[in-house]
Amino acid sequence: MQISLDYFRILGVPLQADSDLINQAYEDRLLQLPHEGYSEYGITSRQNLLKVAYDVLKDEESRLEYESSLFTKESQEDIFLETSEEVTVEITNDLLVGALIILYDLGDFELVLRLATPYLEDKNNLEDLTDNKEEFDFIWQDLILTAVLAYLELAREKWQDKEYELAANYLQKSYNLLNQEDLFQPLKKEIKQDLGKLKPYEILELLTRENEIKEDREKALNLLQEILNVRGGIESQKIDDSGLNVDSFLRFIQQIRVYLTAEEQQILFENEAKRPSPAAAYLTAYACLARGFTERKPDLIIKAKNNLISLTIHQDVYLEQSICALLLGQTTEAEFSLSQSKEKDAIARIQEISANSPDLLPGLCVYTEKWLQTEVFPQFKGLRDVDSSLQAYFADEKVQNYLESISPPLISETEVLNESSPSVEVNNISQVNYSASNLPISEEEKIIDDNRQENQSHITNTQVVEAEEEKQTTSLLVEDELSPSEDLIGFGDFLDAEMETDSEEETPSVVAKSTPRNLSPWYKSPVFVPLIGLILSTAIAFLAVKILFKPKSEPLNIPLSEPLIQLPSPEKELIKENLQNQLTPEKASEIIAGWLNAKQEATGPNYNFIPLNQVLSQPLASVWIANGNALRRINAYRRYEHDIKIQSAEVNPQNTTEAIIKAEVWEKSQYYQNGALKPRFSYEERLLVEYSLVKEGDKWLIQEIKVL
Repeated sequence: MQISLDYFRILGVPLQADSDLINQAYEDRLLQLPHEGYSEYGITSRQNLLKVAYDVLKDEESRLEYESSLFTKESQEDIFLETSEEVTVEITNDLLVGALIILYDLGDFELVLRLATPYLEDKNNLEDLTDNKEEFDFIWQDLILTAVLAYLELAREKWQDKEYELAANYLQKSYNLLNQEDLFQPLKKEIKQDLGKLKPYEILELLTRENEIKEDREKALNLLQEILNVRGGIESQKIDDSGLNVDSFLRFIQQIRVYLTAEEQQILFENEAKRPSPAAAYLTAYACLARGFTERKPDLIIKAKNNLISLTIHQDVYLEQSICALLLGQTTEAEFSLSQSKEKDAIARIQEISANSPDLLPGLCVYTEKWLQTEVFPQFKGLRDVDSSLQAYFADEKVQNYLESISPPLISETEVLNESSPSVEVNNISQVNYSASNLPISEEEKIIDDNRQENQSHITNTQVVEAEEEKQTTSLLVEDELSPSEDLIGFGDFLDAEMETDSEEETPSVVAKSTPRNLSPWYKSPVFVPLIGLILSTAIAFLAVKILFKPKSEPLNIPLSEPLIQLPSPEKELIKENLQNQLTPEKASEIIAGWLNAKQEATGPNYNFIPLNQVLSQPLASVWIANGNALRRINAYRRYEHDIKIQSAEVNPQNTTEAIIKAEVWEKSQYYQNGALKPRFSYEERLLVEYSLVKEGDKWLIQEIKVL
């Protein structure tokens, strides 16, 4: 059979190589053993092909004859290894496996797959390679191993080029080959882990493509659902193959939300909320609220409100409930929910805006518009620039018709949760129906008014602090950098408070400024739309005067390095001791020595890449594998000498799966090409290096190397 090779490429020498170089190259190639998984049949096949090439090129007469068959005489001086791609060599069938191994060594991965595929698709074709059926299993395993290794290299190249979906496709093909035949279990495990690590990257790539394709988005959502299923939910402590800890995974969820539509988020998080998951229920409420307002569907706002009611036992979400009630035209209930909220900054701002009003509605209207525009809409694809005008919302005919069709709520959710109503089960809170009521308005007013009078308290108005929005970043696994105003609530606040133990007795934070107003459907009035516009205009003007003439206040400082969820921490001394035990100077020295040895193996004459995956995380491992392959393609390699002195080794107390090692490294490197030392590319230097580590399972891996 004909193979796209020539004898010079097989030995890895240029056309002008002299006999000494050919002898040295042949000896080096024999010493460079292939992957340890190859059978004796595969190793022998490779050695036999190397010998065929060597026998032709070592003899001057046979070499001249061979060269004349390749090129015209006048072009020989300009022909090098890289220009001989279309040249073929005829080999016997028993040398095919050896040829594939050599093509793999030369980095011609696609050709390896093209030649191996006919045999992998039909095992009967193996009869063309040998008459000895006892060799079938060895040939079959060697073909699978070569194809898998080729897929792995292509995947790493695509990973390095940030083409994550293609990388995942290659990895999946390699995994399927091994899984189908149940071969090479350690290699299969490594591929499975790489597939897991790729998933977040692949999801982000699929969701951020310029040319939006429905199938891509569906695939991204399915991959995300797979991760959630393996982890057991958003807040689960379980870590899947992606390697993301709880904190990093929450940041990932926050990051991809801006690329999902409100409908996509609603479907995703409604399903997650059934686990149950308070965080998913809160995100579902956000999605329903966003859709209800922008699509002018108050029924979705009712759905959001019911989700928030079910969360009241977990967290203070009365402010969000108040906004829902406002959008449903339930003004008395909106004020009552506001009175139960403990969001002091937000309430203070609402009070400040409403200072000249008999109630808090002007402030609540202004706050709602800003909250929708700043905290809600930016979290959904396509909603960032949507108008948050309440005037336009209530003027919509669909909204008016729907609000006219519903009656005031049977009873406020806060009354259901109130200690004075022990007969109502908490588990049934979410079943409260807001679409109908048989209770007369006067009775409802009395219930809410009585409850309000029992829970009155005073609160001091606080200054309004304005914070600028910062442009959101899209780098992978990094928390959004949009800095919300300190008086606006959001998902981060919900997560921060979800796991805190509140030992304080609940106290309401707002004093109602007037007696309850009649709950007649005020949005039906023909004067409502101009009236809401007048309220908003007056409130905004009043707020502007307040801001312009008040003393400058200190901005809220929220460092992005803090975790989204504050977990209970042990005593400081115990933490310090545990962190020191996790990464001692001796352990740090062992890690760095392991890396330097792996580098020497990968870029040395054996081009052994296996140790790299044991000391480096992705994509850094792929970068150094590519470096080794680049040296191999030009028949070059390096030899190293090292000396290490650890300066510091510290585990991140905020995230104990991350660490930093600083070390003084003396490195001497000698560069060889075609067996000859090249002093020009050799060096000796002493460097101060910072190594960023990440812990995967019980092993520390280096994810970034920086020379200081």
